Amino acid sequence: HLFAFCFYAQVTNQSPPNFTQHVSEQSKATDRLSRRLIRIYQLYSRTSGKHVQVLPNKKINAMAEDGDEHAKLIVETDTFGSRVRIKGAETGLYICMNKRGKLLGKINGQ
Repeated sequence: HLFAFCFYAQVTNQSPPNFTQHVSEQSKATDRLSRRLIRIYQLYSRTSGKHVQVLPNKKINAMAEDGDEHAKLIVETDTFGSRVRIKGAETGLYICMNKRGKLLGKINGQ
């Protein structure tokens, strides 16, 4: 038995498309078309042995007991680039970071 295989390959010098700029631009804006995910969690800190909490005075710390009302956090994804935002369920303040790297609560999450 004799089998013959013939292959044809076309080689081009064209590089694949670069989607970096598109992804970067789309990640900055809220994606109103994709399905938004919202879940409630508690974040546990191994360092303090307690839970992260968002207090009404805009302070963030890891000193809450399990089940504390300020330790319930809403985690939401709402963009093309899978950006995640975390806010306190009780206070509605988003966990943000200032220029010095300190965590604080903000109303608009930016």
